[in-house]
Amino acid sequence: MNQPLIQVTVNESMTLADILRLYLDTRDDLLLIDSETVVSIPHLELLTDYPRRVTTALVAVEKSGDTLVRANRIASASSTSHKVTIGNRKFAGIIRLSQSQRSEIQSVLEKALIRNLTGHPLDLLLVALVRGSIAVEAAELWGAPYARDKNSERRRQVAGEISQINIGRLRLRLANRANDGFFSVFVLRKVSKLLTWVAVKIGATPNQVTIFSFAIGMFSAYSFSRGNFWSIFLGATLLQLSLIVDCVDGELARYTRKFSEFGAWLDAVTDRVKEYMVYLGLAFGAINIDGRNLWIPAMLMMTIQTFRHLSDYNFSQIIKAQAVERLNEPVDFSAEFDGIVPSEREPKGRLRYWLGKIVQFPIAERWLAISVSAIVGGPGFTFTIMPILAAISALWVYRGRVKRSLEFLNERRDILVIVRQLDLMGIKSTFTKRFQWIEPSVIRGIELILLIYIFHYTNSIGVTSFVILFTIVFHHYDSLYRAMQNESKPIWLSSLGLYVGGRVLLLALAALVGIDLRLIAAYFALVFLLLSSVQWVNSYRKQAL
Repeated sequence: MNQPLIQVTVNESMTLADILRLYLDTRDDLLLIDSETVVSIPHLELLTDYPRRVTTALVAVEKSGDTLVRANRIASASSTSHKVTIGNRKFAGIIRLSQSQRSEIQSVLEKALIRNLTGHPLDLLLVALVRGSIAVEAAELWGAPYARDKNSERRRQVAGEISQINIGRLRLRLANRANDGFFSVFVLRKVSKLLTWVAVKIGATPNQVTIFSFAIGMFSAYSFSRGNFWSIFLGATLLQLSLIVDCVDGELARYTRKFSEFGAWLDAVTDRVKEYMVYLGLAFGAINIDGRNLWIPAMLMMTIQTFRHLSDYNFSQIIKAQAVERLNEPVDFSAEFDGIVPSEREPKGRLRYWLGKIVQFPIAERWLAISVSAIVGGPGFTFTIMPILAAISALWVYRGRVKRSLEFLNERRDILVIVRQLDLMGIKSTFTKRFQWIEPSVIRGIELILLIYIFHYTNSIGVTSFVILFTIVFHHYDSLYRAMQNESKPIWLSSLGLYVGGRVLLLALAALVGIDLRLIAAYFALVFLLLSSVQWVNSYRKQAL
């Protein structure tokens, strides 16, 4: 739930000491607004209605601006007494001061007051917080005019421009993700915005939309499993519809401000289930139509995609952790230099930017490739072209990541989000220094390839072996999403999952001695799909109380 909020208008006659006094006199968050700032209501709502756990400042994208944002945090700010080495945003003069950082903020501001520097109190506040290594998130202002200007005529002009804007459309535009993949931005989200508007009108919730998208995706997998051309065509169409509806849940959450960790988990998990059930449907359809056995290609494709997904998420987490680590180094409040070493790369041209997005093979491009290839050449063609496209993407992506990893400090740092995914009994430390981000993927790849080999060697390839592999993959995604939300599975649940070594040994022995693999598939489904999901949901509900 959001912290209660008190709104305060700040003018130049106020001081940093006045702000500190107001802050300490209440236990509610303070929304501090410059008297010379004019913004639209939807942009103000980014600080009032969004769940904010730490202090947040409203900034506008501006090249060579007066503020620097890195990893969605304010890295440097300016005032009359301070300059930024490099800027990529402009402070809009609105900041939400969080009580969750009360003691740290009090300490930093009391030290800043001793310096008695000049400047607008809000500018001095932001500089003091950032240089005192207080986490200040950036809420981005775009899509509508704004002003922070001493000229009253200019402020009236901007206010007039804002009054002409359709606020509902602006909210819908802000709810749309602008940094998505090429196919999502230029095709899918053009349609999803219309569905989001419908969802708003009928009062649907983001989780209801997620479940609806999941149902469409599962019916898509069923259609693929029938194997004939028109069923495949229907499956491909439904898969695209599922993806469009999947865009709606995030847009609806941002529009209605209904965010939750459970919703994020549900959205991420159902996406993975839909994709891998489509692989199952395609393989099953090939058996139905012409007796082709495509179970190994289907399982290999699931393995490849799991490897990619986990490494993508974990590399992002490592980069974020390193950026935050640098931001946590205090800088003298009165120093001229802000401590920032410019590392920003020159922006890519528009064509190169979107080509890079496409080559990364995100979900929209990937599902489009599945749909088109299945219609054009059937399941066999899909399982031929998809690994090739994945390999091209991997060569492009990992080339850059390896190069960047070699620039990391060669020292051991056990980052919890990685350690919690290892799933190796008794191992609570990573193995490498610069390449921690790929360790969970490598372990997953070894486990899944070994299991595919065991199933092939013992002639156990089929629906049951695919389901076993899928439940294990679901377990690893579950561990990833928990780790990203600073959680881990309880020991009793991890023990029931037998860890990597236990699972490989169990399945090898079962396959060799002829134990019915359906029993193991049922057990893993019970532990990984049912018990794990129920435990996570119950844990979430307890935290929400």
